[in-house]
Amino acid sequence: MGMKKLLAVFGFFLIFLLLFGYFYLPSESMDELYKKIPEQVRENSQLIAAYYSSQTGFSGFREYQFAFYNPKERTLSIYTFKISKLLKVWPRMTEDKISCKTQLNYSVLATSPEKLKNFKNCDNCRVLLYTGRIYKNEEIENIYPSIEQVIKGKENTTYVKLSLLKDSEITTGTIIEVHGDMMFPTDDIYYGKGLLYLPSPMVNLTRGVVVEFLPVDNETIKRVIHYPDNVTLSDEFKITKYHRVNITPNMTWTPKEIPLKQILQKLNSLQHQKTIGKNTRVRFHIFKDSGEVYAWIRWIDKDKKIHAELRIYPPGSIDKRRFDYIYEYYCN
Repeated sequence: MGMKKLLAVFGFFLIFLLLFGYFYLPSESMDELYKKIPEQVRENSQLIAAYYSSQTGFSGFREYQFAFYNPKERTLSIYTFKISKLLKVWPRMTEDKISCKTQLNYSVLATSPEKLKNFKNCDNCRVLLYTGRIYKNEEIENIYPSIEQVIKGKENTTYVKLSLLKDSEITTGTIIEVHGDMMFPTDDIYYGKGLLYLPSPMVNLTRGVVVEFLPVDNETIKRVIHYPDNVTLSDEFKITKYHRVNITPNMTWTPKEIPLKQILQKLNSLQHQKTIGKNTRVRFHIFKDSGEVYAWIRWIDKDKKIHAELRIYPPGSIDKRRFDYIYEYYCN
């Protein structure tokens, strides 16, 4: 075989390999993957949400997630199956699990596993099973409550903190980032304790899981969590002397103290939507420190390995810090 023929064969093989790497990505059935989860988990826990997302291209993937709640153990568990490409060519499947104790009763979200048969794999799309219904693509963002809806008519309510939480996938626990030889958790006492994060596209930054933190006494906070479909869960937790914080009038505030409409308009600007990546965890929160009310947005771009903060009110600049990699999701 001559050199030209060899080059032609090699070129054909290379083109085939590139096309294969770009287009080919096997798929799995949500119903069949569900059966791969240990039988003990499926028997003793309630399925409370399921999620499928996909992306084509050399960095393409298919992600399948299942969230369970064990009412006896008060445990929240997330199982993730992900098909991605090794060296951007050869498909492989990885499995991951996180299980956290929770104070919250997620039985209200229980749904029948039979609904998983209604999932259909697709490319560059998202599908969410939540409270027995299946939502696709832009429908998912629209089911979330907005901050304005939650606090409507509550201008005189006293808050310790008001937050909006978004994540690109179903998760729980805090993210542990690695910076050199140091590891840092990214959440504090307010957001730990087995909180369920539901998948939310980063399209509308004023819609998500909204959390109200209300003072009970000088060391106890009531947490009211607003999920989609008018589902509200609540619990209480104490801020102990270990945290060096007492709930005083110097750290409580009411919505009438701030220009909330102006803050939300700035938060949801197209500029911020472009800045925040797709594979991201976002937390927007309003709080008072040293007698002044602040509004911050904080996000972790899991792909670009960026942890960033931006003060929305009063206006401030972006503070970005790169990390080496995400160690794990950790139950704090």
